[in-house]
Amino acid sequence: MTSAPITSARQDTWLASSPILILLLLLALVLGAGCSQSARPSNQDEGRQALRTVLDAWKSGARADAFAQQNPSIHASDGDWLSGLTLQGYRTSGESRLVGTDLNYDVDLELKTTQGKLVKKTVVYAVTTHPQVLVLRMDD
Repeated sequence: MTSAPITSARQDTWLASSPILILLLLLALVLGAGCSQSARPSNQDEGRQALRTVLDAWKSGARADAFAQQNPSIHASDGDWLSGLTLQGYRTSGESRLVGTDLNYDVDLELKTTQGKLVKKTVVYAVTTHPQVLVLRMDD
């Protein structure tokens, strides 16, 4: 037994609707592209300054949430800072890698635990400069 061929009525329906489907798809793509806002990469100078501001504040004994009240505010998150470790020193080249729209910075930290032990580690901070400034430690 052989398969029945597609009927000409089915072929006519598909062919007649194809140009309309293609037109609707193209229209959706054009309208979608026009309405979406392309994401801008974070500003390197602003990102570097935000990172240094956060690390300098931590080193001077400020709390991690101290920047939320500033204008413009900086939202900072570092698990070691939040758990009570103090920053004794840090080193960064200031050079960043663009990852998506974020800037990633390698930073060498020298921390003091609540027991007084010195710990050194290299971490990565992701910094975003818009629509708001965020400084987030990546391994937390």
